[in-house]
Amino acid sequence: MKKWSKLFMVTILIAALVLPLAACGKDDTMAGDSGLAGTYTATVDGYSGDLVVSVELDDEGKILSVNIDKHTETDGIGTIATDKIPGEIVKSQSLDVDNISGATVTVDAILLAVAKALESAEVDLANYDYSIADLDSESNSLNYEIDPSTMPVKKEKTGSVTITDARDREVTIDLPISSYAISTMDVIDYIIPLKGEEAFEMLVGSGQDGGHGFDKYAELYVPVVGNYLSHTGQISHHNAPFDLETILAMEPDVLIVNSAMGAHNYALDVEDQLKQAGIEIVLINVPGKNIDSSVQKTMGLLGKIFQEEEKADEVSKFIDDQFDLLASKNLKTREDKPTVYYEKSGYSQVFGSTSTSQGGWGLVVDVAGGENIADELLLETAGSKGASNTLDPEYVIDKDPEFIVTSGINDGWLAILNEKSAPTYDIINRNGWKDLQAVKNDNLYEFAHSTSRSIYAFYPSLKMAKTFYPEEFKDVNPEAILDEFFDKFMILDSDISIWFNELSDAE
Repeated sequence: MKKWSKLFMVTILIAALVLPLAACGKDDTMAGDSGLAGTYTATVDGYSGDLVVSVELDDEGKILSVNIDKHTETDGIGTIATDKIPGEIVKSQSLDVDNISGATVTVDAILLAVAKALESAEVDLANYDYSIADLDSESNSLNYEIDPSTMPVKKEKTGSVTITDARDREVTIDLPISSYAISTMDVIDYIIPLKGEEAFEMLVGSGQDGGHGFDKYAELYVPVVGNYLSHTGQISHHNAPFDLETILAMEPDVLIVNSAMGAHNYALDVEDQLKQAGIEIVLINVPGKNIDSSVQKTMGLLGKIFQEEEKADEVSKFIDDQFDLLASKNLKTREDKPTVYYEKSGYSQVFGSTSTSQGGWGLVVDVAGGENIADELLLETAGSKGASNTLDPEYVIDKDPEFIVTSGINDGWLAILNEKSAPTYDIINRNGWKDLQAVKNDNLYEFAHSTSRSIYAFYPSLKMAKTFYPEEFKDVNPEAILDEFFDKFMILDSDISIWFNELSDAE
């Protein structure tokens, strides 16, 4: 609490690169006396300079051609996009075209330029499946001014280490590493205990996640560690291919990817090109198949990569102690387990996904000693291991669970950045759900969604177990344990997030 309170009133300004319109208009020599027929041009910032596009329309607004009149995109990477995307736009008469692995920035620039050109023709962009505000907003928040003079200084290599990563791949990394990139910003939480503020000094690239973590982490940490964004490129959009151009430009020694997020599929698409540039990929897997050991395995890998094995062991021991405490209660073998239903991002008219005990938040329910009602129906299905599954609401009513656990509904992860408001649970307004015993007894709870795959996963595990078995855990204070972890290993304090809400707190 103490560190954040000192920083709470600090206002930061993160300068974003806007994809600006340098020129936009109609070539009158190509146009008729009236109507849309003509060629419209626009200029935006591409990956490495101006990108000029011309769009030819007929009187009905049909796109006859799209031409890239000028660009300086990377040969063999960005030029794949400049060669392919214009034809795809003409063919589909739409800007909703498939991205190209490794060239996300170039593709976005082309789409924005075409949209700007169409906008100058005063046509409705919705007719082309596009909202210019969406991409403008996303680009403005994700692309930051890079100052080459602030890049980490490359250290002389004096050795190497060979590790077996979470996907059983043998990876050899030359040491010491000078810089690294990560698939999403929450991965840095595993590196902060090892390197402290230096974790941000060494960071040169990160992808975006669905909660805009790239931006949220900047708001939290720039006041503390300085403007690390000046040397940190945004290397992917949420759930999208990695941008090879940006990764190569930032030159990390290693790209660390959480394969639990599915990002490994995109990373391996560009592995050959990265290897040729001397950039290795290391896959971690959190929460993996075992929430009580995946963080410790990750810390072991990172301890070797960052040459901080002693610190990694200290973190792992702390986490081992918490899961040993849970194991000492023999929760998994109890015959009086409470029945539990888990749901992500659910509302009265929107039925969110659930998880079995083999994946996601179902792993937390399992280690905390809950009887997951999804298991009976879904455990043997192909998608049981963490994939999204939706239960019929009538099935939930029939099972009448004693507890309902949710995530992703209210503000949670890094919610200190938002104005605090009372949680709402629209989920209870479904037909018949107010009669569920979990609702009647106020046993409906929410955890910050990202924590099940975070270094802090011990907290929801302890908190859920204490919620299910208050007498057995009467002497355990999960919040105090969380605070202790932050005090020992992190830069900020635990009040960065709203970790837990309950129905009794609702509006």
